[in-house]
Amino acid sequence: RFKVLKAARKSQLRQLEDQVQTLQSKNDSLQAENNSLQEEIMTLTEFEEKAQSNNELWAVVQKECWEAQKKVIQQDEEIVGLKNEVKQLKRENKSTTYSTKYFETKYYHAMSVIHKYGIIVIDDNMPKFPSFVPSSSSSSFSSSSYDQIFVANGPDYINDNNDNNNDDNNVDNNINNEQ
Repeated sequence: RFKVLKAARKSQLRQLEDQVQTLQSKNDSLQAENNSLQEEIMTLTEFEEKAQSNNELWAVVQKECWEAQKKVIQQDEEIVGLKNEVKQLKRENKSTTYSTKYFETKYYHAMSVIHKYGIIVIDDNMPKFPSFVPSSSSSSFSSSSYDQIFVANGPDYINDNNDNNNDDNNVDNNINNEQ
């Protein structure tokens, strides 16, 4: 009986040793799996930190992009405004050029009539003929030309407010009335 008990105990001991070995093996396997999971956790934590950092960088870049888009929109609006101003300036320049040519022509017409009838003495420095100015350049006619006109025998009035066909008649009438 003692031998049977001893054998049973040995058998139990072997079973326990086998169980310990199995548990030890499982423990080693679980420990390895735990280490692997810990490494994955570390890797995921690093990825999370990088992702968080990337998200923060993305937010900064996105904000900069929005600011740049705002500036582009503002610059586009400024460009449209400047283009409109350029168009207006071109219209005004064209109008001024036409006005200058018109008044210059009227001036030289009046000067030729005045010179023809000897009403006013013209300074030698004053231009004798109208300058034909292309629309892109400025006129040689200026208000300072008026300073170069001197009256010979007191002020003579010429009514040049009528149409061009009556200009010579008005001058003739004024001259005849004075003589």
